[in-house]
Amino acid sequence: MFINKNYHKTTILLIILLLAFNSMGVYGESMFTDINKNHWAYDYVEKVVNLGLMDGYDDATFRPNEEVNIADALVYVTRLFNLPKEEVEKMRQEHDELLDKFQLSEERKDGLAIALSKGLVTEIFVENNLFTQGKIRTATKMDLTNYIAKTMGIEEEEGEVYVFLFKDADSIPKRSRPYVSFLIDKGILEAKGDGEGKFNPGQPIIRSVLAKMLSLSYDKMDINPVTPGVSIEDPVEPMGKEPVLGDQITGIITSKVDKYIFIDNGQKVDSYTFEKDASITIDGNDAAIKELEPGMNIKAIVSEDNILKSLVVDSGKDIVSGTINKISLEASPSMVVDLDGGNMRTFHIPKDIKVWVNGKESYLFSLREGDKVKIEAFDDLALSISGESKNGKVIGIIKGRNFDEENMIIVERGNKTTYEYQLKEELLVYRNSSGVAIKKLRPGDQVILSISNGEVESVEANSTPGEDEGYIQEILISKEPKLSILNDRGELVVYYISPEALIKIDREVKSIYDLRLDYFAKLKLESDEIVNIQIER
Repeated sequence: MFINKNYHKTTILLIILLLAFNSMGVYGESMFTDINKNHWAYDYVEKVVNLGLMDGYDDATFRPNEEVNIADALVYVTRLFNLPKEEVEKMRQEHDELLDKFQLSEERKDGLAIALSKGLVTEIFVENNLFTQGKIRTATKMDLTNYIAKTMGIEEEEGEVYVFLFKDADSIPKRSRPYVSFLIDKGILEAKGDGEGKFNPGQPIIRSVLAKMLSLSYDKMDINPVTPGVSIEDPVEPMGKEPVLGDQITGIITSKVDKYIFIDNGQKVDSYTFEKDASITIDGNDAAIKELEPGMNIKAIVSEDNILKSLVVDSGKDIVSGTINKISLEASPSMVVDLDGGNMRTFHIPKDIKVWVNGKESYLFSLREGDKVKIEAFDDLALSISGESKNGKVIGIIKGRNFDEENMIIVERGNKTTYEYQLKEELLVYRNSSGVAIKKLRPGDQVILSISNGEVESVEANSTPGEDEGYIQEILISKEPKLSILNDRGELVVYYISPEALIKIDREVKSIYDLRLDYFAKLKLESDEIVNIQIER
């Protein structure tokens, strides 16, 4: 029924290839054919699929409105545990006698085995409540609330009274009220309920709602991305080495508790205490322990039992650029980068690193070998990573273009950074749903770029409507005519005039040759291009 991870990746690749040849299709921005960026759950779906928490179907659909049964809900929820293959196999051995009584896929048996071992469900539940009328029962909102709260490690307090604002609060089972309260506190459930102010505990769960709850739960849990099928006996060979006692460590202060200081060295977070006469300096000045703060970059000498002999806080950072040669996402993530200058450098990656891919906040596992990266680093410790995908899609706004010499465009992405993209010679260009020549692309156009091997192979563009008004300061009549106005904001702005622009002076249709300096013009715009000029003298 559900596709495995490898099959999913193959399906997504095929979709991307198809979209490259039909790039203005309705779902040109989506990884599935039945959910696009206008859908309320799109971002949640994209995230949980990328994380490996949910899958699509083998017909390239996600089916956001499809109801989820109990077994599949548990498959998805238990992926939050991110258990190694060997541990799941042990759980299966423990519960196979029960699970073999039912006709279930191996994936569903794995999910139920984990759920039984972790206390999400009981054997009595599986025996008596998993099936109804010969079919696996549909999961309800109450079911999912219970499972997710338990997965997140709820600690129930005896005797506590729970008060809710829901109109149907009385319909929430007493034993489940701690779970509802817990998820409200975590921001996963709405305290006010649905549009009618109800909780609806018996409401069937659909796949888009499940995606949202899993996404929000993932954000609140201290877990690594899901990597199904990875064996703990065959880890990726680590790059770098553990700090040697008595040697220097480099890291980031994550917190202070009493006399302990916690440092993330990119391989693990560990606690340290200071030697009695330890020296501490901050940017070259002597300092005290109380002046140390989370987020500071440090170099320290550590001896046995995690005793710090000296600690230096250094605010200096390096900015390096290059191409990813190798990346390891095991327990101690690291990255080997071929620097632009020709050298190779290995970076250790701390747990809470900020990662952007194509100008959008993303995840470390979204980066691939061959991607371009810009790294903010402190020695061999990466502090932030900004990556540009070798293959994929980019959404942004055109800020500049050079089609005559370098055949490239400059695009501003979601985080306001700009990047120069090289265009392939044989380029598919669509603007406002029509195939056009490349020179029809305008600064201000919203674009979706499809990138292959580092070059743009197709562009989907839509002009951005706008308005402006002001006194005409300059008129340039040329192959690409321009009009300069001084607007009411005191800005001197230059716009191109479209060959099809409608020009009216005193409500009569005129031409560009009838425009005069100091006329007050009201402009309608498409990106940086004037499509309508109204002048009343």
